[in-house]
Amino acid sequence: MDLLINTIEELLSDESFLAWYYKTDPHAIIKWDNRLAHNAIERKLADEAVQLLQTITIKEQLVDAQRLMQAEARLTNATLSAENQPAGKVVSMRSRTIKWWAAAAIIFLTSVSVWQYTRTNGQLAIQTAYGETRQEVLPDGSEVMLNANTTLDYKKWKEGTDREVWVKGEAFFHVKKTTLKTRFIVHTGHFDVVVTGTQFNVINRNNKSNVLLKEGSVIITSDRQDVSMKPGEYVEFNGKGVQKKDINNAQVLAWTDHKFNFENTPMKEVASLVTEFYGIKVTLADEAVASSTISGIMSNDNLDIFLQALEALSEYDVVKSEKEILIRKK
Repeated sequence: MDLLINTIEELLSDESFLAWYYKTDPHAIIKWDNRLAHNAIERKLADEAVQLLQTITIKEQLVDAQRLMQAEARLTNATLSAENQPAGKVVSMRSRTIKWWAAAAIIFLTSVSVWQYTRTNGQLAIQTAYGETRQEVLPDGSEVMLNANTTLDYKKWKEGTDREVWVKGEAFFHVKKTTLKTRFIVHTGHFDVVVTGTQFNVINRNNKSNVLLKEGSVIITSDRQDVSMKPGEYVEFNGKGVQKKDINNAQVLAWTDHKFNFENTPMKEVASLVTEFYGIKVTLADEAVASSTISGIMSNDNLDIFLQALEALSEYDVVKSEKEILIRKK
């Protein structure tokens, strides 16, 4: 039987809770979804823990044991010092709040730094939460921008060997050429993207995989075929394999400018996009709403602002609760 969680610190040091948050273990996801649905106290703690996780930017570095011990010692000494202050000394609530956040951050970084590295036997990971995008520079100097709810896994690369990454979600790459012209390979659920130096967008989410090439050249390899791509081309995987398709490139890349770009987009697709990006369920009132379309460019930095923009179209009523968004015709 699971022990009752009483503090945020306990949540942040619980490996299964972190696996639930990062969506890396299906069993942990089921366990915590059920647990939080039936325990209001733990749900409140979990909400606060999630806010902390989304606030702190994790740098993917392995923290050695000595540094961890030193950090823990500093935290312990600071806590004891605060508790042993002379009676009558006034400590502001703001000061206590800052100390709590600092302590929580140290505990969080200590537990996650070790967990991030050991959970995949040395494989490193960069991850984004719902509603978050993130820019990173990889060890070879290549740049990657991750869309919301995305994981990029990779191992330490040796000079002269292929640079391999695994994407779950959506990412935009600007791959740097190496002096030895080693290949950069992006693995998705249905095919691999093989390049040396180029810029491209790749999606691997909900059994959907596609690539948009912005610059350079790439080769898409799968079990069934190989496809060479030129700048501006778009390919996607379907039941028949990998196929090229005409598409509005600006719509695909809008997220890299923190925008949604809709062009006669069915509300059914809009609802799916909102769920993927923000992690909240979207319910469409009826088929009339699902089949209706919208056009326009809207900011995706803030869910509430996006919903206000949607209502400003004067066609829809949007009702938002803690766990769901309902969209209906006016």
